[in-house]
Amino acid sequence: MRTRHVLVTLFFTGLLSAVLTAQVTVRRGAVVYHGSASNTTAPATVVEKTVREATPEWQKMVDEDIDPDSARGKQLLVKMNQRIRQAIKSVAATESRDMVKSKEDQTDDQGRETGARNDTVVDKIKE
Repeated sequence: MRTRHVLVTLFFTGLLSAVLTAQVTVRRGAVVYHGSASNTTAPATVVEKTVREATPEWQKMVDEDIDPDSARGKQLLVKMNQRIRQAIKSVAATESRDMVKSKEDQTDDQGRETGARNDTVVDKIKE
């Protein structure tokens, strides 16, 4: 019986430590493009502005002075966001990253290397 108690205690201690360490802290309402902040071992970040400005949809909105609140602006924003998420998902899979979030939304990386992936994502967007 004592062995079982020790095993159960070790199991829950390991589980608790995994839960406490397998995360990064982000702001409320954070933009997480891929994965989950509460269960990550290989997080990455992107600078939202840099990635957004690389999309043809954003460039069109700027060049043609399209209001983001107009019907056309909203259509372009939806396409832009889809393009960004697809590029991020592809880069995350290639680089074995289980979570990608906006750099501005991170409050604590809890000791994890959360390198920026801007250049890689921008290159993927421009393919």
